[in-house]
Amino acid sequence: MAMRLWMVTLALAALLAMDSEGQASAGKIVFSRMPICEHMAASPKCPQTPELICGTDGVTYKNECHLCVARIKTKRDIQIVKDGEC
Repeated sequence: MAMRLWMVTLALAALLAMDSEGQASAGKIVFSRMPICEHMAASPKCPQTPELICGTDGVTYKNECHLCVARIKTKRDIQIVKDGEC
């Protein structure tokens, strides 16, 4: 019984994690996380340190700051899918 409840909870969490753009492709559920952009100015100077991250828009960004700049410029809810290249 506990295992069934755990499976239902995981399935429900997966459904809630998907955003309106439908990040489930080919039956694969993708979990994303929000970048920390609250401290950012309108056009910040991002460090050039490569810490590649993959955005929910399918673009590989040099680091989280560059993703935040794209969020500000495009006014889109771009989140982090994973660390590394898309």
